[in-house]
Amino acid sequence: MTVTGYEKGIAGHEVVAIFANIKVLKPTGNAQYQGFQILMSGKGCRNYENFLQLNEETWFDFLNRVCQYHINFPRIDLAIDDRKPYLSIPDLIVRTKEGLLSTKLREIDFHDSGELKEEVFQSKGGSLYLGSSASNLRLVFYEKGYEQNKKYGTELDENWNRYELRFRQEMAVSVVQALLRYRDVAGLAMEVLNSKIRFLEKPTDSTTTRKRLYPTYQAWAELMKDIGKVKLTIQPQKKSLQKVWEWLEKYVAPSLKLFAEVGKIEQRDYIGNLVKNGEMNITQKQLYDDYIKARKLGEMG
Repeated sequence: MTVTGYEKGIAGHEVVAIFANIKVLKPTGNAQYQGFQILMSGKGCRNYENFLQLNEETWFDFLNRVCQYHINFPRIDLAIDDRKPYLSIPDLIVRTKEGLLSTKLREIDFHDSGELKEEVFQSKGGSLYLGSSASNLRLVFYEKGYEQNKKYGTELDENWNRYELRFRQEMAVSVVQALLRYRDVAGLAMEVLNSKIRFLEKPTDSTTTRKRLYPTYQAWAELMKDIGKVKLTIQPQKKSLQKVWEWLEKYVAPSLKLFAEVGKIEQRDYIGNLVKNGEMNITQKQLYDDYIKARKLGEMG
């Protein structure tokens, strides 16, 4: 598991160990916190699943075990493979462009590649993205068969769609908790999908303007037949030094930079005076005490 040479990891982290497609990273630079991060790609998950099977365990056993420790889940992805397929990705893209979509996810993007056949565009690998890459939830609908064909040269499977649910930060933690309750990955993924979006048909009555009254797109209704809806609850997260640093970096650093430059001209230490006169509140004092304790434990270990 020794790392030799450069290995791609996550910004602000250094890869310290690697096995197949599973990487262990430690924070560097501004991303300072006590601990390590384990990164598993799709292939990495399959690698680790082999290990679980050898030990006669499931992913639920793994999640239950790691949740006994002080850990965090920055991201977790769930995927639904549709090989019927129920949906046409190019059709979903068209419906989205026409506003025939009901969702609270505001940022939308799509890509559609293909070719002209007798002056008619034929899609060959469309993708629809709902939610931003930085949001707690992003939904991605794409033609997996075309992707695999382009990437690896495998035989084209035109009937293979994949619907991915990408959870981040607090939402990822909530999903893990729900998985341990439900113990049904596909069922949970479908219920989340059903609760977050609905593709629509144009109403026959032109006076109907509210989307909640629009009829559901038939193919979507068929896919979601007998599927319930789950509401993921997000528990308030305890503050950490990393969270405070991210807030400082994003919202405070520009103003500090301004006064640092002004201070050079006026020969005044504005930033130093702020720190000197500032007082930590109870939460900040607790963060500091926890940091000192963690440092001492690390030195003892």
